Amino acid sequence: MKASLDRYITRHYAELYRYARFFCSKYNPRINPDVVINNAYLHCTSIQDPGPDPDVKGLMMNSIKRQVMWQNLDTNRQERMAANETAVPDVMVDDTDLIDKINIEKEYHGWKSCVDIYRDSLTDNVKITVAKAYFDDGYTTARSMAKYFDIPPTSAHYLIAEIKNNLKTIYNENQNRISGQDHHQKDNTRKQNHHC
Repeated sequence: MKASLDRYITRHYAELYRYARFFCSKYNPRINPDVVINNAYLHCTSIQDPGPDPDVKGLMMNSIKRQVMWQNLDTNRQERMAANETAVPDVMVDDTDLIDKINIEKEYHGWKSCVDIYRDSLTDNVKITVAKAYFDDGYTTARSMAKYFDIPPTSAHYLIAEIKNNLKTIYNENQNRISGQDHHQKDNTRKQNHHC
């Protein structure tokens, strides 16, 4: 499946970009089409059993549309995270619930710690340079990274996809560890209450 996706994206990146740009302009103009394509690719590669002869074009197009339109998917989450990094005005109107703010803050710090863990684990100089360009210099799209490193956009796309896959793995491991600790603490509390 991954090989088919890679071939399709290499040959039809411009078409995917136009399709993503159309949906972004129609439903959420703040989202970058390159980011949508990266997240759609990651979604398609995570499909466990696409069947014997998957329609790669259909899967990518559908995933691009979902990434833009559905609020709970990666692209919209990333857009909300990026919005949190903008300057905060002196006077803030409280339109959201305190719990929502706390959850957003937890999610932001959870991803930020994943970035730190990822960067600390890098030993390859090429990966360190790519991570610096992505996180520090702001080359977060395939086009901008391709231009920066003077490489094809599809190569840049794969570099970004690798970073995102690694971050997701670290994030999921952290979430599993945290939920395991919470479960362990609840068991201990129940045992203490039972003995009383």
